[in-house]
Amino acid sequence: MMWWAGFAPEDVSWTNGIEPTWFETFEGEAQRGFCPNCGSRLAAIDSDIPEIGIVVPALDDTTGDDLVPVNQSFRDSSVRWLPQVPDIQSSSVS
Repeated sequence: MMWWAGFAPEDVSWTNGIEPTWFETFEGEAQRGFCPNCGSRLAAIDSDIPEIGIVVPALDDTTGDDLVPVNQSFRDSSVRWLPQVPDIQSSSVS
């Protein structure tokens, strides 16, 4: 399972100033950032989304109330033993 949080690019600072290694996954549309040391997936930038998505386990502080999941992708193929995340994101959009 992957858990993402969105941040304005100007609000993101990387540990010791070391940026992820970026790969363009869809030309002109999306980039994915990986740890230059171990290769773990860290971040994503999509051209149609103004935020940089960062995987929550990569954050220094994951205790904030604003890190509560609001949606879940691929619900139909999720594992049965893991509770579903309530879809509060789409119900709050008018």
